[in-house]
Amino acid sequence: MTTRGVTLAALLAALSRPSWWLLALAGFLVRGGVLLFVVAIVMLPSPLVLSNVLEPVIVPIDLGGANLVNVAPLLAAGGVLIAGLLVGSWIGAATEVALIREARLAMADDGMTARPAIDGQPGGQRLTGRVATTHLLAHLPTALALGLGSIRVVSVAYLELTSPFEVATPLVVRVVLGAAGPIAAVVLVWLFGEIVGGIAARRIVLDDEPVLGGLRTAVRDLVRRPFSVALPALTTTLVLAVDLAAVLAIVAFAWAEVRDRLLESTIDGAALIVALLAFVATWIAALALTGLIAAWRSAAMSFEAERAGAERRHETAAAPDPGGTIGASPGRRPGDWSTGDRGGSL
Repeated sequence: MTTRGVTLAALLAALSRPSWWLLALAGFLVRGGVLLFVVAIVMLPSPLVLSNVLEPVIVPIDLGGANLVNVAPLLAAGGVLIAGLLVGSWIGAATEVALIREARLAMADDGMTARPAIDGQPGGQRLTGRVATTHLLAHLPTALALGLGSIRVVSVAYLELTSPFEVATPLVVRVVLGAAGPIAAVVLVWLFGEIVGGIAARRIVLDDEPVLGGLRTAVRDLVRRPFSVALPALTTTLVLAVDLAAVLAIVAFAWAEVRDRLLESTIDGAALIVALLAFVATWIAALALTGLIAAWRSAAMSFEAERAGAERRHETAAAPDPGGTIGASPGRRPGDWSTGDRGGSL
């Protein structure tokens, strides 16, 4: 089966297994996806509000008068961010391990090529911790790119807050356009880390490789076979990005309708109920569709890892055995005969 074939098979498998949608959605949300859904219904603060909130913290630091009182909010925010990152990584890794194992079983149930499970493979918290560590290590370049890129983003944001050239365009759009290069670089490095981390996680779960060994193998496979390795991840990630842009826009529109009904001087109860029902329906549909595509993404990468692993196993088994008696057949059992051999093994 080809890479395109396993990608399509993964979609069919995900469509018939709604339980995968919940696991994939949980992993997506705890790894930061929840922020996208929150932003869709939360109005971002205006530049004036941001200036009033950040000024007491930024100005003393900028003027060299920083003390523990001024730095404490930044330290607290950093601690919460790190704790959330670690907890989210662990929960996301647990859902990923479950999805990878479910994908192996699905391949076997559907009659596709699947390798036998490894006896004595660790499970539970130990395997989840290894997968979580793998993803964190794979995203070290992302953290570096984010740190370097944030310098430009903060600079553009500060300029737009203090002396903007025009205010008709929303602040977020102005900042993104002003720092488009660094933001694009961060997205590309993040995508690379996602692919490498996903491949390495499947090496750990399916082949019981160590963390660093899985990362090395993932990078090597990506260099040697970029098309087959990256195609399932890139295709499904692109579909997921388009899905998120569409469903979040619909959710934001539905929520705007609810907000407008609530802000009316005379609230129409029937219109408000209809708007609320429409918002709830779009919210649930958006979550379900996102879970489906995230499950497809995970299954496609797992199916490709299984297909490539079975292919390597077949090539290894078919390779001639250089050992044994001179001129003997590479057959494993006495009397074996295979095409191309001159006789049975001795």
